[in-house]
Amino acid sequence: MDHESQSLKPAFVTDHCIRENCPKCVHLQRRYCVYLCAMCAVFAFINMVVPIYILGQQNANAESDILNQLHVLQARIENLEAINNRGLSVATELHDDSVDLPAKEGNDFPLSEFLKERRVKRRVFKKGSKGKRRHKPKTLEATQIEGEIDNDAIANNHWAYETLSGTFHKWQYADWFFKSNADDKHFKLHFGNGTLEVMQPGLYLLYSQITLKGNGTQGYHVMRNDKDPILACYSNNMMLHEEDKTSCFTMGMFKLDKRDIISVKHISTSGVRAVFTSNASFFGLVRLGRFNKRGVVLAV
Repeated sequence: MDHESQSLKPAFVTDHCIRENCPKCVHLQRRYCVYLCAMCAVFAFINMVVPIYILGQQNANAESDILNQLHVLQARIENLEAINNRGLSVATELHDDSVDLPAKEGNDFPLSEFLKERRVKRRVFKKGSKGKRRHKPKTLEATQIEGEIDNDAIANNHWAYETLSGTFHKWQYADWFFKSNADDKHFKLHFGNGTLEVMQPGLYLLYSQITLKGNGTQGYHVMRNDKDPILACYSNNMMLHEEDKTSCFTMGMFKLDKRDIISVKHISTSGVRAVFTSNASFFGLVRLGRFNKRGVVLAV
């Protein structure tokens, strides 16, 4: 037997057995082959089963991770839905209290100017003796402008005057106006031309009365911005004497914008005489409500 064949024979097989072709050696060689095939089969089984088991464990871990992520996402979705529902409820409550931000041409309207122009109203609570809360009463936004009488006119018993190109201009605030904590944030009377400027937009009750002297057809208009007659009052005094007096009263509700100007103007521009005592000639405004974005009137 050559050198190559000798290197391949088992260690427990001797040259004498091979040469003699011993049955015991043949039997040992068969057992060796069986053992070798069994070991190969075991190794092959392990090589197939172990990767499958590892892949199965990895898939199980991946499925577990996916389920955990799904649970986390579901919890986040439920949380977001709860926050959204709370936001919708708060938005519904605040929708009626919303206001339109004023707009300017060009750049956006600064928030600081908006906050300065709009009075921020807050509810002030005060605890009572039983622990209940009650609201602080709000100030009524109203004013009355009355006729102004100078001392000479009172002394001479001539409580009448000529208009300024038909516009009644000798006005003054009512006495109670200064005691009601009212100021220029709501109304502003321009004493020079007798116009009243509205400082807050909203729905207003507007009323006026002018006591006129003389006969003939007389009347006046309540003007908005000196071009829109929103109220009118006429009277026919043909049967009256020259010194007789007649009062003309009118009233209505109107939507007024910020900076609107209210004035009272006679239908004639000359020859007009009016009695301007505080109880004879006056006009006033009462703010009843404000408008939201949908144009609905809300109480102030």
